[in-house]
Amino acid sequence: MFIKRALAGTTLAAMLALLVPAAPALADGAASTRNIILGIGAATYLVIQHNRKVHEKYAEYDRRQAELQSENNDAWAAYRSEKNAYSNALAEVVDLKREVAYQHNVVQQLRHQVAMENRSRGQSRSFQTAYKPPSHAKASTSRRAASSNDVAMVSYGWGQI
Repeated sequence: MFIKRALAGTTLAAMLALLVPAAPALADGAASTRNIILGIGAATYLVIQHNRKVHEKYAEYDRRQAELQSENNDAWAAYRSEKNAYSNALAEVVDLKREVAYQHNVVQQLRHQVAMENRSRGQSRSFQTAYKPPSHAKASTSRRAASSNDVAMVSYGWGQI
């Protein structure tokens, strides 16, 4: 901020100097050389200070970019971690569905065996007709024939997985 004000003040002084008539110059070579050297020194100082500020801004920008990249890498690492956890949870759900399907098939086989046993004994009612599942179980029971690729979608009151 100070540099900008100093530069603006210098520019204003130079413009005012152009408007004011100049005094006749003295033919003093030493003073002229001294003034040129001081002017070059002042200009060099201003250029050096300007470059220092520019390089500070570039360095700050690069630091911010590095921090953002680091945060971005952390975000991607967190995303990959969550994605792996989600994949593991999905695999667990698939395993649980297979287990439920297996248990459902076992229950169906046992019902079938009980029905066959009852028929062989000559009883009129089988377990299938005597047992009536609750109404909430009927709504979620799949009536498809179970094959090795099918997964039974039966709820025994545990809700949906």
